Amino acid sequence: MSLIRGHPAVGAKLLDVVNFGKPVQEIIQQHHERIDGSGYPDGLVGADTLSEARITAVADVVEAMASHRPYGPARGIDSALSEIEGQKSVLYE
Repeated sequence: MSLIRGHPAVGAKLLDVVNFGKPVQEIIQQHHERIDGSGYPDGLVGADTLSEARITAVADVVEAMASHRPYGPARGIDSALSEIEGQKSVLYE
């Protein structure tokens, strides 16, 4: 789990050699933050997370749940959208 939780920082660090600029790196760094502060790697709350990262977080959850992953089968798009709807304003904006 610690390896998985490290991937936002690793992804952001990889962009040190690409001239995307800081906002893209911050979006990648923050895409697993949750608006209630329960996310990672920094436990940011609400508007402390960039709006682009909050959008990316929703897209990432939908894609992760709707697609097969090495650690589990796809749950489908309906399940993914139900998760987003059920946790809006708690985890997702």
